[in-house]
Amino acid sequence: MPKITRISLTLPQELLEELDRMLKTEKYASRSESIRNALHDFLANYKWRQGLRGRQIGIIVVIYEHDVRGLTDALVDIQHASRANISAVQHVHMDRKHCLETIIVKGQAEKIRKLVDKLGALRGVKQAKLVVA
Repeated sequence: MPKITRISLTLPQELLEELDRMLKTEKYASRSESIRNALHDFLANYKWRQGLRGRQIGIIVVIYEHDVRGLTDALVDIQHASRANISAVQHVHMDRKHCLETIIVKGQAEKIRKLVDKLGALRGVKQAKLVVA
């Protein structure tokens, strides 16, 4: 049996409430079990992204809170700096607080990977995922 280590996790109240609703619907035994599953998925996606090589074409899906100070400027600046790899961007207003952008990308995997990492690291970005065609 693997060694289990207890950690502390800080979450916004809204996210914790959403997690608890999902736990009831999906019949998870505990918060820990669901977070372990989510971490396995996150790490598998990260490892897959790290393994990409050569020329790629795909879509980056970014979900973010539009009212975080400076975030939209940072997103635009990063996109302008990566314009050689970006073919198109579509912006969708999801609700009063959240926006979704789809960014069609093409080019060397390393440059696309760096773009996804930069976008995902911004404060206020809830998700930055790459789907390769």
